[in-house]
Amino acid sequence: MSQTPSDSAQTSNKTKHKAWWVLGALAVLSILMAGLTTITYRQTDVHLVQMYTYFKDFGSKGTAESCIDEVIQWVPKCDGMKALCEGAVPRIMDSCLAGQNRASECAALANRPADAHFGFKECEVRKLSRSLNKVCGNSYKALDLHCRAIGYLPASVEKYAK
Repeated sequence: MSQTPSDSAQTSNKTKHKAWWVLGALAVLSILMAGLTTITYRQTDVHLVQMYTYFKDFGSKGTAESCIDEVIQWVPKCDGMKALCEGAVPRIMDSCLAGQNRASECAALANRPADAHFGFKECEVRKLSRSLNKVCGNSYKALDLHCRAIGYLPASVEKYAK
């Protein structure tokens, strides 16, 4: 038996209708995921704004080292997208460090070797997980940048100057 032209047209028509259903389902799923991502992003944004205030208050009473400890403890408990929380570490640290004058702490750092390994040993001693070790390193980098910004460390290191 061979198909008549009308049978093949009906089969083609059914295939086209299935394709529209699949495309429609994908569109609805994409819209739902975009909405969920937007809600999560906004919740993270609200949380981070609250944390900037919290860390500024915390920094007004604590040392630079206590700021680092608090940031390391905060990241796993961050109420939001993990990538955004980890990405906010330098700004959170800057907020904490700006809570008070860090001149004496920065002056104490001026005698350390000027290289890219600042904080490496301190983070290694803490025996943190890989992701928290990255947070620890970024926290020490933020401290280094803060001290450079307020003029207690040189703006750049001339490593190969003779």
